[in-house]
Amino acid sequence: MWDSGSSVGEITGQSKTILTCDFKPTRPYRIITGGEDFTACWFEGPPFKFKKSLTEHSRFVTCTRFSPNGEKVATVGLDKKGIIWDGKTGDKLVELTGHTLGVYSVSWSPDSQQLITASADKTVRLWDAASGECLTTFDLSFGSNSVDYQQLGCLWHQDYLVSVGLNGNIYYLDRAHPNEPRLVIKGHNKFVTALAADPSRGHVYTGSYDSLIIRWDIATGASETLTGNGHSNQIQRLKVAGETLVSAAMDDSVRFNFTNSGAYGDAVSTDSSPQDIAVSRDASLTVAVTLKSVVVLRNGRTASTLNVSFQPTSVAISPDSRTVAVGGKDNKVHLYALNGDNLSETRVLDKHRGALTAVEFSPSGEFLATADSEKRDIIVWNTSDYSVKVEGWCFHTAAVRSIAWTSDSLKLASGSLDQDVYVWNVNHPSKRIHISRAHQGGVNAVAWLDDLTLATAGQDMSWKTWTVTHL
Repeated sequence: MWDSGSSVGEITGQSKTILTCDFKPTRPYRIITGGEDFTACWFEGPPFKFKKSLTEHSRFVTCTRFSPNGEKVATVGLDKKGIIWDGKTGDKLVELTGHTLGVYSVSWSPDSQQLITASADKTVRLWDAASGECLTTFDLSFGSNSVDYQQLGCLWHQDYLVSVGLNGNIYYLDRAHPNEPRLVIKGHNKFVTALAADPSRGHVYTGSYDSLIIRWDIATGASETLTGNGHSNQIQRLKVAGETLVSAAMDDSVRFNFTNSGAYGDAVSTDSSPQDIAVSRDASLTVAVTLKSVVVLRNGRTASTLNVSFQPTSVAISPDSRTVAVGGKDNKVHLYALNGDNLSETRVLDKHRGALTAVEFSPSGEFLATADSEKRDIIVWNTSDYSVKVEGWCFHTAAVRSIAWTSDSLKLASGSLDQDVYVWNVNHPSKRIHISRAHQGGVNAVAWLDDLTLATAGQDMSWKTWTVTHL
């Protein structure tokens, strides 16, 4: 332990991994630790020295917390119980019993008179600190047997009682209605792999590694999962057009979902995992690329399938729905004319040195942007003759995962596995905005909410918005 660079003691006494610790906020100062050796250790100081072991628990000690006034300290463990100790001496005062599975967290009320505990039995309990009596039980199982509703953390902040479930949901508890939280904030607890913006309705959609799709209110941050039967594997891509949210997932399907109701729609099976999708502005046309084919879907039904000799990775539809661009692992961009529901190859763009990872037409139809994984280069092509407008945007240090145009077709955002985001301007190719470490682990998706607001999603299980100016 250190204070201003000087040692103020040493933590000893635990024979296995320490899982938790806390510091008494008032004099005389104390420290308590808890661990996998079924004990809590008591330290007095400064300088802090081991005083004694508290051995009343029979399983891992998962959380230790002093009361705000420092008079008491609570410990909880996987032995299903909590214990309140004297905050000065470490003597046992009262035991909290009632949970039917392990207890993971404890938090005190601001006045130090009560406390709450969160348990794997899917409940949060409110206790009287003096008597150890359980005053309220908040049942958060919602009638489900799923382990997703186990409660792993809790917090008492001012008048708010909050708990966090294994499913990643944050529950604002209501003492007047213990079985009905006043608010549930739902989010991802796995990598966010896809993102789509629906600014006209004030929504953002995100999809994750565990097949979950969530609709977010941009203004408030409120969220809700799509209802009904959904995907069963990682969400690869999301696109919004009109009143339709099109989703592609690694369960070999593309779904046509409803933005108005927030419900899953019908699924169309594909011959293998869809790698990317593109949707026309009127939502009548969707093109999906799988590991071995380009699939044209019209009004939610398969219209044609073109088997190809390369492995497609990305796809885009021109604003007039006449041209389809397909990026491949062969380092090339294949351009197809769409005649009715049939595709015919018209041109191949062969300038990248690595597998294509993203292709995107500008809203004006004037440009096509393409990105690769090897050189991490982004190239902008003039669609009039497919000459190069801009090249050399190669400041990413890992594969570019996603690109997106602003509505004025001037700025392009790119997100990469290097954790960074860049914003580029086609009229000023040498200028750029660099957002460093936008998402720990990598950026998987970018989308514009408006010409100054960028949304990003990544491996850190979150999505964020950024204000982009001065470019």
